[in-house]
Amino acid sequence: MNPKFFAILAATLMLSGGALAQEMREAAPRCEAMAPPPPALAGWTDTRNITSATRAGGLAAAALTIDKGAKVALHPTRDVSYVAQPDKPGGSVAHGGLLSVAIATAGTYQVNLSSGAWIDLLQGGKAILSTAHAPGPACTGIRKTVQFPLRPGNYVLQLSANAAPDIQVMVSRAQ
Repeated sequence: MNPKFFAILAATLMLSGGALAQEMREAAPRCEAMAPPPPALAGWTDTRNITSATRAGGLAAAALTIDKGAKVALHPTRDVSYVAQPDKPGGSVAHGGLLSVAIATAGTYQVNLSSGAWIDLLQGGKAILSTAHAPGPACTGIRKTVQFPLRPGNYVLQLSANAAPDIQVMVSRAQ
């Protein structure tokens, strides 16, 4: 193949990727101050501190409460034994952890996060497929939401590829 072709292709991809990143930065709202979340997500601001588990045996101490926010301490990725290999475990400086979630009523639930961490929701060691992804409400501190159809039971929420050693998390009914 022609080396000039690859050079032009690489330059085009870099320029278009840079333009896309700039467009995404410009689309993000600039917040003068934090706004309260909508009523359905009011528990986001009612937080408690939780340390995530590094293995399945520690999940009982790392339980989330539906509709209540949690400031979650994470661990270096190398210290976490995930129940199932995350699609995006993160690099050597990433952080992650395991949390437990108990669902009492069937429905669509959403995981709300303060960062762009990767999440996997598991039941019986198998991943639950998400049905929707969206940014959180502007200026609330909720960066993203991911929705899942859930039945009553116990679930493992795996967090991975987080840049910081902590994250805010809340599981709530989808609105």
